[in-house]
Amino acid sequence: MKTNKIYLGDCIELSKTIPDDFLDLVVTSPPYADTLTYGKEIPIFHPDNYAEWILPLFKEIYRGMKSTGSFIFNINDKIINGERSIYVYDLVCRVVRETGFTLHDRYIWHKKSGMPSTGVRRLNDRAEYLFHFVKTKNKFKENMDDIREPYADISLRRFKNSMNGQDKINPDGSTELVKRGTSTPHPKGRKPTTVFRFDTCSALRGLKHPAPFHPQIPEKFIKWLTDENDVVLDPFMGSGTTAIVASNNNRQYIGFELNSEYISFAEQRIQSETGLTEFFKND
Repeated sequence: MKTNKIYLGDCIELSKTIPDDFLDLVVTSPPYADTLTYGKEIPIFHPDNYAEWILPLFKEIYRGMKSTGSFIFNINDKIINGERSIYVYDLVCRVVRETGFTLHDRYIWHKKSGMPSTGVRRLNDRAEYLFHFVKTKNKFKENMDDIREPYADISLRRFKNSMNGQDKINPDGSTELVKRGTSTPHPKGRKPTTVFRFDTCSALRGLKHPAPFHPQIPEKFIKWLTDENDVVLDPFMGSGTTAIVASNNNRQYIGFELNSEYISFAEQRIQSETGLTEFFKND
């Protein structure tokens, strides 16, 4: 399988051609259940059969992933007949039970520019899910220092003070604080939290795609979970964002895409935004 290429075709069929132990990272956002249309050739699945459709992809990616690899899966649920669907939770449980992947963690994408909710009984929903699956627990590749963030001023001040540790529980059930010494801030900054505050795709004006991937999402995980020259797959490449971010960070990319119009547009973006000209086009 050639890298720096977007392959035209169904991602589940194309995933069968991935060599064993080949991928370092998969980061993607598939079509959500019953939400958008991506053209007449792209099927959209109901929540009741969503897991059955996409589980074969997880199984092939597991086979094709290195033991140090990670799979970042962005998805969201929806309201159906007045109640929140559990199809996302069902899918995550089935991935863990049926594919060999371990669920390392789940992250929340707080959409800073999300649309307000219309239901009078519902709060504004600004969250989506990012599930982090790994092939080998506690042995996946990661570079935490590459994604550390600046400390807030108040955090830096706290480092100079004595800090409380865990509460001590007395025999009578009461608690008391246990003092510990001061600590030192990490020279490269703090670890990010599990809540990521990114803009929505609406911030990307002019893209010919109904739901483009915001570059901050793949960039965070590509920097954290891969090294230079590693191979990054997006099986729902869409407008090419993952390819652009991978290329700009000296990683190799592979994309799968069923809509030929999206591939043409993505290749134009890749050339324009990365300067990469030697990539393999579809014949």
